Amino acid sequence: MSRVLITRPLAEAQATCRRLAAMGHMALVEPMLTVSFRDEPLPPGPFDAVIVTSGNALAAIEGRPETAALLGLPLVAVGRRTAMAAQAAGFAGAESHGRDVAALVAHLSVAWRRPQRVLYLAGADRTTDPDAALRPLGHDVTTAIVYDAVKATRFSDAALEALQEGAIDAVLHYSARTAEAFVACCGADMPLGPAPFRHLCLSAKVGEVLRSAGGSRILVAERPDEDALLALLA
Repeated sequence: MSRVLITRPLAEAQATCRRLAAMGHMALVEPMLTVSFRDEPLPPGPFDAVIVTSGNALAAIEGRPETAALLGLPLVAVGRRTAMAAQAAGFAGAESHGRDVAALVAHLSVAWRRPQRVLYLAGADRTTDPDAALRPLGHDVTTAIVYDAVKATRFSDAALEALQEGAIDAVLHYSARTAEAFVACCGADMPLGPAPFRHLCLSAKVGEVLRSAGGSRILVAERPDEDALLALLA
């Protein structure tokens, strides 16, 4: 059994908590990003397709009147779990093509043989945008910012106590942004390394954020998905 700190946003962290409990681990949730939804109207259509790179975007438009008009469109997602969330939300044609934006764009550059008018549902802070890659190919991409993800600046009392007293065996890092927030919280409250716990990272990019800040005991998943990340707990 491992004692695990989960740094992903609350809604996603709860699902990870259930997976960890089923595996026999104990979990403490300490979101490094707080997600809030925007309420501005979506851009007017019609659109040929929808792009989503995060499940947060799907949650942000749930229940909106404009969403009903999008459900019949093809939806392409980054990541299998995001595509599954889209299907659960009513996007019957949702598909996943790759685990990152580069893989998604590579697929669409071949699959879309004629210009498409696309709605990209996005967060305010993005490291990579599909619109910049798709526009030169003749596609008309409209980006709708539907949520914000604000970085934490301090640890909660419970998390800080657990980290300082050695009550955490591993920290799960899912993105470069959450890793950056974790580093900032360490700067405010405690040293980053050397640490008695392991940093388990979804990708090499995430691990590099911690490594460049002086972190140690950094392990990177074989694939950028949660199954591979949780396998590092073995």
